[in-house]
Amino acid sequence: MTNTCSFITLAVASVRIDANQHGTHSAMSHLAAMAVLIAERDSGGTWTFSLKRHAVAAGDREDTLLLWALNTLPTAGIVIGWQLVDRAMAPLLDAATTGDPELGRAFLDRLTRLVTAPSVDLAVHHGGVGAPPLAEIAAGHGIDLPVTDSAAVESAWGFGDRAWLRDHVESEAVAVWRLWLAESNGTAESASAAFDAWRSGAGDARSF
Repeated sequence: MTNTCSFITLAVASVRIDANQHGTHSAMSHLAAMAVLIAERDSGGTWTFSLKRHAVAAGDREDTLLLWALNTLPTAGIVIGWQLVDRAMAPLLDAATTGDPELGRAFLDRLTRLVTAPSVDLAVHHGGVGAPPLAEIAAGHGIDLPVTDSAAVESAWGFGDRAWLRDHVESEAVAVWRLWLAESNGTAESASAAFDAWRSGAGDARSF
């Protein structure tokens, strides 16, 4: 029997919606896109990868993104991300508690099993919630990540540019994974080489 170790890199884009002046709704977030990069290492040291991403626009139900995530996320693995609580978990929890109750419960069960296992928040060593932008830290390791802000995400979400949103979260997931490899003190050469070979080929598994 082959033992496999799975690493799940998450990248989530969301739009912040402020409370209105009349108090009819409180501040909340709205999911816009999500990317899931899965890296698996078997007992022989062989790496395999998959990358999937999905996006919704203003007017789309967040439940469609949650259902996609429920079908995409594995049941076990080490979660890797950047400012995981604020940038990934918080908007996912918001969406799971405001949509279809049955889907929300199923997604929360899957998410809880993942986040209660070992996880790696790369921002912790750079200041946590006060860390510099991911693009700045990535650039210090020669990792290219386009600089974007919340206004760009909100614009793409508002005007239905799902392709931009998918590319945005894919770029972030790839950058986070590469950053984790780069900060491994020289112990990730085989994983880095395997990932570079996979990215240069035609084996990307994406969903839209």
